[in-house]
Amino acid sequence: MANIKLTANEIEAANRAEATALLIRVGYRVYRPEADCYGEDLVLRIPSGRLRAVQLKSRMTVNRNKYGSTSLWMLFPSTKFSADVRREWFLVPHDTLYKLVKEKHGHAPKFDGEWSCQTVPTADLKFLAKFVVA
Repeated sequence: MANIKLTANEIEAANRAEATALLIRVGYRVYRPEADCYGEDLVLRIPSGRLRAVQLKSRMTVNRNKYGSTSLWMLFPSTKFSADVRREWFLVPHDTLYKLVKEKHGHAPKFDGEWSCQTVPTADLKFLAKFVVA
């Protein structure tokens, strides 16, 4: 199979399809708002019946200015897509994820409330284990 370079929109569509299929298989109902407002890419009805506003990302991401102090949950994969690598998906409240990232990277000179990482750091997997979509 040829390795095709996808556009950002194609990657987002593929990630949405992958995440949606997984979420449905584990008991969530997935809704797509008509407009992407306030960071809400998806709205999930969790198995208990409650609704969650979700920001879908292709990588572990926090942004205090965009998503902080909201009720948004971040949905992201453990690593960049590769056909031969199984990815885990995480569904984490933004502010919980932000706190973890700030503790680890807040001292860095360029940390300004935004941070992302293409592959979830091994050191963070234990903390994130309770947020795995499974």
